Formats: sequence, structure tokens, C-alpha cells
Amino acid sequence: MKFLFLCFILFIGTVWAGEGTYPLAHIVGPQIIENSTHIPTGYYTFRHVETGQYLQFIDFDNQVVPTQGPNSTVFNGTLWTVKWHGDKNYSIHHLNKVKYDKCISTRWDHYRGMDDAAVMWQCEIDNVTRNEPDFDIYPHFKGVYNASSPRPLQKRWMKRYVNTYEAIRLDKQQWLFMRADPSTTPEFTNVQFDPSTGENRMSGSMVEPDRDKWQHSGSHYFYIVSAAHLWNMIPRCIYPTAMYVFDFTANNTGVTKLDYCVWGNRSLLWEATLWKPASFPLGYIPDSRFLPDNTSSFAWIGLDPQSATSSTLIWWAVLLTFSLIVWVLH
Repeated sequence: MKFLFLCFILFIGTVWAGEGTYPLAHIVGPQIIENSTHIPTGYYTFRHVETGQYLQFIDFDNQVVPTQGPNSTVFNGTLWTVKWHGDKNYSIHHLNKVKYDKCISTRWDHYRGMDDAAVMWQCEIDNVTRNEPDFDIYPHFKGVYNASSPRPLQKRWMKRYVNTYEAIRLDKQQWLFMRADPSTTPEFTNVQFDPSTGENRMSGSMVEPDRDKWQHSGSHYFYIVSAAHLWNMIPRCIYPTAMYVFDFTANNTGVTKLDYCVWGNRSLLWEATLWKPASFPLGYIPDSRFLPDNTSSFAWIGLDPQSATSSTLIWWAVLLTFSLIVWVLH
């Protein structure tokens, strides 16, 4: 009954709700979580069930777009690291060519007031542990991405934002895997995720990944739901369409659209294939450049009322009073 109510609410939301807050979000948010599930952490590919396209990382300008042509296959460019972050929240990572950790993140459209796309940003949710596959799923892969068509829009006359980066909310780099069939719990071969420890439990030998023989630890269908604004707006899911033109963020790179989550809409379904389970140590060290500044506005004169002693405060009070008297008499 609860799930049927969720479907009804999400359907109604797509009909009459536009941008802005959603009055039923306090109901839909918990339902999304209830119908999402735990999955083992490890290395996954995500293939769209209708188009056959995979979510792909392209190192050029840190893009995440559905694959095209020869790239529509399983190779290291479509292999993602999935980590757990409590409850049913997961992050989806890929290292670029210089080994910087990038996470699939939710982008906010300042003009329409909504989350509009999945983008690749530096990982805020875990910028300590950088993990890459210890195997090559497709040795000697010859696929080539045509960087000229399509290509991120880069023209000299365009307004380019400079130094606009700010630390983002961690929920923008967290995703939920909502089951295509909420009445079942997805099972993976010889592996189960244990949320009490944050690690995988093996019940047998690990399946060796082999794309030629299609050997993996299991595939299941999910809606990939953004955890951002889950409590005050209509939930948004990854939709298999690339976007290349926008001018309200710092980098005009290739991104993948988000659309309203509607249960039963196959255009939102992705086949998540676990090629190799792995348990990851999680770490989080925020960048000090973007931490809130707790320093008092008086610090520039050597006085911080939060830490100053009483004698220091009295000394400064006398000095300021004396300066005021001198100024008045002058």
C-alpha cells in the first residue's frame, strides 16, 4: 500500500508540480528510502535498459555522459567505484588520468530552481581514499571518443565563471538505488552487504570478472535517485540524455540529465552490474579553504572576544576610550 501511494504521488507530481518546493516531499522522501536497497560496494557498470548505453566517464573536462558507438560496452571508462555512506546512501566514483577522485554529483540549475543534471565534481564526501580497479575489464579496448561531436561548448565570447567553486552539501554526491521491483531484495553471487559494519560478507569464492564470458556477481534494475533535496522537492533520477550547453556553472562540460522519478517508467531504469565486490575504508577530510570562517571580525586587531582574557578586554577598552577622548578634544 505504501509503495502504491508512492507511485501515485510521484505520478501526480510530474503532472502538476513544477519547480520549487514540493508539499508532499515529507511523504515521498521516506518512501524513496524504504523502496531503495543496500547493494554490495565494489565496481559496477550502469547500462540503460532501453538504449543499451552505459554511463561513461570521459577524462576530457571530467564528463559523465551516456556512451556512444564503440564505447557502448563494458570497459574501464564505464566501470565505476561504488561506496556506502550510511543508511541507503552511496557515492559513485571515477579517477581521472592524474588520479584525482571525481564523484557523480547533483547539479543545481540556478535559473529554474531545480536539480537538473548529474555532473562530475571533485569528491567532497570522501576525498581521502582513492580506489581504482585492480583489474582491467577489457584489455586492449580500441573504442575512441570523438571529442569534436558532441563536445562541450567552449567559445571565446561566452561568459566564463572564475573561482566560483564552493564546498557542496554532501547529499549532492549521494545516490539511492530504488528497486524496479520493491517486493524483492536483489541478491548477488556469494556476496551480501552488511550495513552494520559497512563491509561486504562473502559466502563463497568471489566470481572473477570476465566481460567476454559475462562473468560477474550479478545484475539488477534500479532507478538511480539523487539524495539532494529529497525532503523538499520532487525526487530526481538519472535520465540517459547528455547535455553539453549551459552557462551557469564554472565548466561547460558534458553532463547527464536528471528527470522526475516515476516508478514504472523504463526510461529511468538502469541495469547495475557488479563486476567485482570490494570493501572500502572511508575517509573524509574537508578542504580547509572552504570551511566556515569562525574567526571574529575583531581578529585583525589581535582581539578575539571568544578567546580573549578579561585583562586583555579591559586593556583594549581603556585604549579605545582614550582614543575617543583624544579625538573629541582635538
